[in-house]
Amino acid sequence: MTKAAKKKTAANPYVQGIINAAYNQQKLGNRSQAEVLYNQVLKEEPGNPFALYGLGALALNGGQMPKAVELLQAAIVNGYREATAYSHLGIALQTSGRLDEALEVYAAGLKKYPKDPSWVNNTSVVLAQKGDLEGALKESHLVIKNFPKDPRAYLNAGQYLTELTRYDEAEGMFRKVLELEPGHLQATAALVSVGKLRVDAARK
Repeated sequence: MTKAAKKKTAANPYVQGIINAAYNQQKLGNRSQAEVLYNQVLKEEPGNPFALYGLGALALNGGQMPKAVELLQAAIVNGYREATAYSHLGIALQTSGRLDEALEVYAAGLKKYPKDPSWVNNTSVVLAQKGDLEGALKESHLVIKNFPKDPRAYLNAGQYLTELTRYDEAEGMFRKVLELEPGHLQATAALVSVGKLRVDAARK
């Protein structure tokens, strides 16, 4: 829960206290205790968006994707519209294979929080999952244009270019990641992999 969200929590001091306790238990990794407390909030205030969000986040972290989707959707409908709610909902939908719905959520997140490149990065990943590598690459280039210091965009673009067998361009993207984040493990490994693929392609 963000600081901004905390300021908007329940007016009822008793409920507010339970929410704070649940959030603290969640941060400590005490999943079961946090879940009990969030459910206690819902008994006091059915539809409380902060409790719904907390339970949704717990379900997502626990791999319970259908439950996470249901709870996070309810949290947003009931007024919890922080960036994390859209992000977590998109991830839950994406992990569940509900890719078109995930795209809709990321589009909504982008509209509400346009200065965060993660929405477009996530969109590119979903498009790649759907088999649209060119579309995914286009989205990554959009992030690179607007957020030229975002390493994830270059990493994603390099991965898509590798799958498209555009190895020289892919290598350039991975090198850019290393410029931004020296020692980046994924980019380092990807450079080695691309080098081998280029050699193999030259032998054919």
